[in-house]
Amino acid sequence: MAKTKNIITLWLIVTIGLMWVAIWAKVTLQPLYSDVRFQPTDKLHAGCTNSADILFSPQGQKITKFTLVLNYNPENVEILRILPNTNNGLASSKIEYDKIILEVKNPTFDSTTEARSFFQLSFKSDIVGKETIVLWTGSEAVTESKNYPLQWIFDLNFAKVPECEPDIIPPNLSLIYPKDTQQKISLDQYFIFDIKDIGKWIDKNSVMINFDWEQYFYGSDNLKRNGNYLTFYPNKWIPINKGLDIKISIADKQIYGWTNKTESVYTFKSATGMTFNKTITPMMFRRIAQEAEKIAGSVDECTLLADFYGKSEVNYQKELKSIIQKVGCDLTSIDGSLSVADEKIIPDMNIQQKQYRNISVFATLGWILFFITFTLKIHYMLAYRKHKKMNEKWRMKNE
Repeated sequence: MAKTKNIITLWLIVTIGLMWVAIWAKVTLQPLYSDVRFQPTDKLHAGCTNSADILFSPQGQKITKFTLVLNYNPENVEILRILPNTNNGLASSKIEYDKIILEVKNPTFDSTTEARSFFQLSFKSDIVGKETIVLWTGSEAVTESKNYPLQWIFDLNFAKVPECEPDIIPPNLSLIYPKDTQQKISLDQYFIFDIKDIGKWIDKNSVMINFDWEQYFYGSDNLKRNGNYLTFYPNKWIPINKGLDIKISIADKQIYGWTNKTESVYTFKSATGMTFNKTITPMMFRRIAQEAEKIAGSVDECTLLADFYGKSEVNYQKELKSIIQKVGCDLTSIDGSLSVADEKIIPDMNIQQKQYRNISVFATLGWILFFITFTLKIHYMLAYRKHKKMNEKWRMKNE
């Protein structure tokens, strides 16, 4: 209590003294307020780390050195750090129990009236209201012929705020699959995004995707998160021969101030060709693919695939041959059809085949249920393995 009374008495003396003391140089303590989003912007934040620049103006004098002794109440204000500006002279600082001592030799100015920052002060106070720092005994500006005493009072106004360390850096978002947005996407395309944030991470409920006039939100079966990766599975088959935009938006977790939001738009072109039965959705086939333990084709199915192989374009036959092998068909029983690839004979195509020849080789068999099941199972097996390898590489790289 005695120390507090002494400090109050000192402040009263200073207040009276400042009415008549001449100002030979001007010292300013200029608070550096928080980001404009976080109110109030005209007050310091109680309980948080605050900063202020200490500026000095020679007021027409040729100053060779100056010393600043700043008294404060250590019960209410905590000095955390003092950073000198080494470009403006030879600066030194010292923190004592109830005061800080700052000194600058050979300070540099562009003019005799310029106010220049020589120190940055970091401090904290849990008090809501006004605290005072006093420039008092020992403070002086030195010229070549005289020492001029310096005195002043600085008011620090603190306000209560809900959060001390607001997140001011928005999340980073990038599309990693499919990487090439110029490549035409398939009818059952899915998308993988890489999300990174160095702040408080994202608010998962803020995740929203707009695709083909439909909105998708976090928590649905269409959005799956694996670490930093978010996989999006559309509800419907991708429309054929159409330009499509996929827009994704995410936001930071934030208690107050407006949130940092990131939005990205990616443009694709879909493939042309026959669509699948609309009553069979991509989500249904994903579940089929997850449930199926083994893929096998009957003799009739293998014969049908072999026949289609013989009627396909050469550039599709390599992929189709791999499919035929994966469904367990006996290649020796259909060598006659498979030999077409070796002869590199492009068969005559009917009108429908010519119309859809630039799409997947399976398009003309889209009406056959077993074929759709086989193809999608293979597609998702290969895509899953590829995605799994990608994830393993990234995880190993980031660990």
